[in-house]
Amino acid sequence: MGLELVKVFAALLVTLAAVYLMLRFFKQKMLPKKGMIEMLHYQSFGPKRGIAVIKILNNYMAVGIADEGISLLGKLNPAEIEEWRKASAPGGGEGSKTEDDNQKMKLKWLRTKREK
Repeated sequence: MGLELVKVFAALLVTLAAVYLMLRFFKQKMLPKKGMIEMLHYQSFGPKRGIAVIKILNNYMAVGIADEGISLLGKLNPAEIEEWRKASAPGGGEGSKTEDDNQKMKLKWLRTKREK
């Protein structure tokens, strides 16, 4: 009885390993690589409503998203977006480590932009 249980357990492990490897292989083949369009940030304002900052090639845009469709709100300055991304990245800016520090960096960045 003990030997049969070991055989069943070994067969189960081999089957699970094969399924894992197959899923990993197909995931790499089926999922698209990083394309031309990248969503950098999305802020929800309710169910199926929000604003997104997207990057298409080297152009940054703010778009409004709602049930009715997607609307271009405006084009954004690439230099300011890259500066914001650096400030909001984990460990970016002035060496911030926590989420609270990241929020403080974002607020500081926004204040400096408003003063200009």
